[in-house]
Amino acid sequence: MDRHVWTDEETEVFVGFMEELVIEGRIADAGQFRPESFEKLAAKMNERFPSGGFQITHCKNKVKRLKEKYQFAADIAGCSGFGWNDVKQCVVVDNKEILAAYMKKQGVRLYTPGKPFPLYTRLEKIFCKERANGDAAVCGNDAEEEVQMNGYEEMDEEDTDFFNSNHDCSESLLQ
Repeated sequence: MDRHVWTDEETEVFVGFMEELVIEGRIADAGQFRPESFEKLAAKMNERFPSGGFQITHCKNKVKRLKEKYQFAADIAGCSGFGWNDVKQCVVVDNKEILAAYMKKQGVRLYTPGKPFPLYTRLEKIFCKERANGDAAVCGNDAEEEVQMNGYEEMDEEDTDFFNSNHDCSESLLQ
């Protein structure tokens, strides 16, 4: 299998084609591109760059690399002491010690904070749907309020006694 070294222009156009596929609904339930999507991406890239020789494997690998880089940057941006700067289009960090500790712990570097990543917001629209971000998370009290507001029955006394007891569930879970 031959490798393809992507130019910035090719990558920019490729992300545009990925965005089109998302709009067309060519994403499976799990948030992954459907297999036929890669054929379409390769065809569109070859149409736009006739001398590129894009193959399906090139497109699969590019999607994988873009997704890895996006997820790595998103994970960093979500950590305490880090954030996303829309103006500079990069992940920023509060101080060098936090960055050094994070990079030492992480080991792998798919993105370096402070380095511009102009495709980040576009990739977020493509890949963010498949990431758990905690937006739907609720604490126990909020969940109880929501259940009561939606008209569901409250727990009866027997259920409440079970949850208020020091009942050990570990034995039943093992079975």
